[in-house]
Order: sequence, then structure tokens, then C-alpha cells
Amino acid sequence: MSTVRNFLLLILLFCSLTSCEITNSVRTTHIEIMKPGIIDIPENHINVAIFNRDIFQSDTCIFKYYKGAKQIIDSKISYCDLAKTCTNALTSYLKSDDYFLQINNYSNSLKSLLMEPESRAHPHELFNKTNSDVCVFLDFFHFRRTSLGDFTKSAKIQASLIWTITFRADTTAYIYNQMDTLLFDEDYFLKNRSVKNTEVGKLMNISSEYLGKSFGTKLIPTWVPEDRIYYKSNQRNMHLAEKYALNNDWPKAAELWNMETNNKNKIIAAKACFNKALTCEMEGDPDMAIDWLIKSFASLNNNNAEDHKYNCQKYINALTIRKEEIKQLANQVKIQ
Repeated sequence: MSTVRNFLLLILLFCSLTSCEITNSVRTTHIEIMKPGIIDIPENHINVAIFNRDIFQSDTCIFKYYKGAKQIIDSKISYCDLAKTCTNALTSYLKSDDYFLQINNYSNSLKSLLMEPESRAHPHELFNKTNSDVCVFLDFFHFRRTSLGDFTKSAKIQASLIWTITFRADTTAYIYNQMDTLLFDEDYFLKNRSVKNTEVGKLMNISSEYLGKSFGTKLIPTWVPEDRIYYKSNQRNMHLAEKYALNNDWPKAAELWNMETNNKNKIIAAKACFNKALTCEMEGDPDMAIDWLIKSFASLNNNNAEDHKYNCQKYINALTIRKEEIKQLANQVKIQ
């Protein structure tokens, strides 16, 4: 009876060690992937006009912020100026990307271009006068709440924006509600010594620039940083493959990890299969990546490695979304 009891304890200990070894060997790496824009823009639409339309009259709002619990009104800060900073930042971002042939920022000169107010709904006149294929309107710009730390160097800024996008060849108007919360902590102010958390106007301008650029990253396909996890191991091939991966030499990393996917040590095999999935994603094959994750999941299916199973499932979910993004990108990436 004692022998059986000891044997069961050894099994439980092994399962526990397996789970700990898998959990403790997780590392994070940073990769860049291209995200699709929110709308499929027709390929022949190459000229863009940007306007600060403000149809919800956000400029009539008085700017106020909070310093601790105290509310302060600052009449020197104008929403009209902040919206202009925002559209200028969007213009600069789109010009730097070269996705469109020409970008013109008309700011708030919309009324002087249109003969009739009702032409706002279907701006054919506007397309003709600006020789544009795409019109982007900033219809609302407002900071819902701006809070400065009372005793610390910090700021929390909550913003609401409404954008409308119209195309020459499409009578549909596409509306995008941009809700953002910007956090400036003490580290930010230490790294940017020219900015002080007491300089509210400067913080609002920085925030407005960020919001314009941020919308630009949603409008067109953009490379964005993403975090991915992988498994570290001191086993020779696994360790060498990690070095190749961290130097972005994914083919060599894949070759070495592939050699260990059938290792007799199930933990190493599971790690290698998981890492192989990462190389497949980097090579643009999410379906093959999912296959490797299923194999990694199955490698430790009976070893009580719940954290590992969670990691596999989470990555599979991310890759399923990624597959849809790749389909969208096929319609959005323009061949130069």
C-alpha cells in the first residue's frame, strides 16, 4: 500500500514539475505585423482631401480639466486649434506613408468650397472642386475628461472623436468613432523633460497629434508592434534557435526547432512545436502555425500543464483573427 502511495506521489510531483518547467520558461518577443485598415479603399482612389468639418460644434465647448478634485476652466485652449493640430497630424502621417498619391489638408475651409449646405451629404461638388477621390472629415473632437495628478507627475486624458470617410465612387458615408484614453505617467515626464504635467496646453497639443496619427494607422494598412510568447530552453538546438529568432533569422530558427519537435522529452517537443508555430506566422502561414500549436497542445495533454494549454489556445485565437486580417490586406495592399 505504501509503494502505491509513493508511486502516486511521484506522478503528482512529475506533473507539477512539468507544469512549472513549462510556465517558467515562457518568454516574450516583439514582432511587427501589418494590420489592415478599417475600410477597403478602392485601388484607383489616390487623392485625399482632409477637412475639419465639426458638424457637432465641438468648438463651442469650453475646455476644462481637473487638478485633483478641483475643476479648472482654461479659456486659452481652443478646440478649434486642437482639431486643426489633429488633422495636421493625420495629414503628415498619410504623407509619410506614401499610400496615397496626394493628400491635401483643407482644415476648416469647407464652407467656402461648397455652394449648398445639403451637398455635405453626398459631396460630389466637393470631390470635383478638390480633385479628390477620398474625403476625410473630422466631425467631432472633444476631451471628455482631463485629469492631472494632484501630488504626482501624471495625466489621464479621455478623448472622443468622430470621423467620416466618403469615396467618389461610393454614396455610402463611413463613420468611425475614435475613443481613446491617454496616460502620461511620471516616467513619461522624466523622459520628456521639456514637457511638464502642469503645461496643460502642451499636453493637449501632444494628445491631439497622437489622436490624428492614431486614426491614420486605422485608415490604411500599417505595421504595428505585437508581443508573442515563445518557450526558452537550455537544450542546445533550442537555445541556438532562440538566438537566431531574436536576430530575426526565422528560417534558421525554424530548422532547429523542427529538429526537436519529435524529441523523446515531451516538454522539449511541446516547446519546439509551439515555437515552430511562431516561425510559421512570421513566414505568413497561420494555418500551419495552428497545426503546430495543436501538436504542441497534444504533446502535454496528459501532463496537467494547464498554463501551456491556455497559451496554445490563446495563440490559436490570435491566429484565427490574423487569418481574417490577411484576407483584408489582400484587398488593401497596393502594389507599387
